[in-house]
Amino acid sequence: MNHTSRHADKTFLIWNMLLCPFLPALGLYTLYRRYGQKKSAASLRGQWGFVPRDVVQSIGATSSTQSVDSPRIWMHAVSVGETLASRPVARALKTAIPTCKIALSVTTDTGYEAAQALLKSGEVDGVFYVPLDIPLAVNRVLDALRPQVFLTMETELWPNVLHLAKRRGIQTFLVNGRVSDNLQKRAPQLGAVWRWMMFNIDGFLMRSETDAARIDKLGAPSKKIHATGDVKLDAMTNIENVADLRARWRSALQVPHDALFFVAGSTHEDEDEIVLRAWQALRDEFPALRVLVAPRHIERVADILNICESLKIEAVRRSEIGDANKQYDVIILDTVGELSQIYAAADAAFVGGSLIRRGGHNLLEPVLCGVPVAFGPHIANFHAHAQLVKDADVGKLVRDENEFTETLRAWLRDEKWRAHVTARADQTLQLHRGASTRVVEIIAQSLESTAERAEVAEKKKLEKL
Repeated sequence: MNHTSRHADKTFLIWNMLLCPFLPALGLYTLYRRYGQKKSAASLRGQWGFVPRDVVQSIGATSSTQSVDSPRIWMHAVSVGETLASRPVARALKTAIPTCKIALSVTTDTGYEAAQALLKSGEVDGVFYVPLDIPLAVNRVLDALRPQVFLTMETELWPNVLHLAKRRGIQTFLVNGRVSDNLQKRAPQLGAVWRWMMFNIDGFLMRSETDAARIDKLGAPSKKIHATGDVKLDAMTNIENVADLRARWRSALQVPHDALFFVAGSTHEDEDEIVLRAWQALRDEFPALRVLVAPRHIERVADILNICESLKIEAVRRSEIGDANKQYDVIILDTVGELSQIYAAADAAFVGGSLIRRGGHNLLEPVLCGVPVAFGPHIANFHAHAQLVKDADVGKLVRDENEFTETLRAWLRDEKWRAHVTARADQTLQLHRGASTRVVEIIAQSLESTAERAEVAEKKKLEKL
C-alpha cells in the first residue's frame, strides 16, 4: 500500500468517526421521510443498503464468476434530470458492450418513476434506491451487486461510496461532470476530504471544456480528465426528428398546429406567476397564444393551479387532457420525463431556476429542439450553456419580468428569426453529439487496461509458483 492509499484510509476513518454521532438523527430522518413525508417503503429499505432480490438476479450478481467482457455496472442518478441524462449513456454501454448488466440507482421517488421507463425499454437491467453514504449501507449494496464499474452522474460525489468501491478494485467515473460556481468556492474549503474524493475517482468525464478546466484547477489529476460533451444532448440524437415531435406533442396537448405556443420548463416558486402574467400581457397581441408550465418539482402543481385561480386563468393538468374537441390555453405539466420532448412543440421557451437564485437548469434542451430560450441571470450551474446560447444567438438572458415579456413579444412577432434558430442550434450543438459514445469508449478502455493488468499479474503469480 502506497503513501497516498494509506492517507486515503486514514481520512476514511476520521470522516466516519465524525459521522458516528449523527447516525441516530440520520435514522430518525429516514423514518420521517417514510412516514412523515410519505415516501415509499422501497426508498427506506434502499437508504439502508437493501437491494431488491430481483435487481441482484437481473444483473447476474448471484453468479460466482466475474468477467470484464460482461461487466456489472452500478450507475447512479439523483432525480428525473440525471436519470434522463443516464439514458444515452446506458444505450451506448449496451451497444459497445452488449453483455453488460446495468443497475441504476436513484434518490427520489420521481427519479425512480423515470427510471422505470429505462427498465421497461431494456436500457438498464435493474432499478433501486441509492444507499445512505455510510459504510454499513454502502457495503451492503457492493456485496449485493458486486460491480466492476461505478458511474455517478454530474455532481453526485459521495465519499464513502467512492472510497469503498475503489478499495474493492471497482472502476469509478464521474459522468457528465459539472463544476458550478458554488462547488468552485466550496471544494477548497473541504481540504483533505475533497482530495480524498479526487483520489478515489478513476475518470472525470466532464460535460464541457470549462468544467474540465475547473475540475483540473480543483486538484483532479489532469491525466484523468476528459471533456466528453454533454450527454443530456444525446437524449435526442438529431434535430431532424423535431418536426415529428412537434406534430406529435401538439396533437397530444391539443395545441393547434398554427397556434403560437410557449413552454416554461423547470420553474420554481416565484417564477410561475411571472410566466403566467407575461402570458396574460401578450394575449392582447396574440389571442391564440398557448402556454405550458412545467414545475421543477411535480408536487408544486397544486400551487400553480392556485396561482392560476387567483389570476382568473383557466388551466388544466397535462394528465387530464383527453377531450379531442377541447383546447386549453394554459397547461400544467404533472407528468415525469416528457418535458425535453415537449419543447419541440414550442415556438419559444423559458428555463427556470434562473430568475431566482437557484443556479438555473439545462438551457440546451429547448435549443436542441430548435427553439429559442429565455433565461434569468442566476445560471451559476450552467455558465457554459449560457455562453453557447449567447454565441449562437439562439436565446437571451432576461433580468426581470418586463424584459422577459418584451423578449417573448419580439420572438413571437418574428417568425423568420425563429425559423433560423433551428439551423444555428444544429451547428452549435454538433460538438456535443456523440458525448455518450465518447464516455463509453473511455470506460471500455479502462476496463480493457484493468483486464490486461490482471492477466499480467496472474502470469507473474504462476511463474513464481
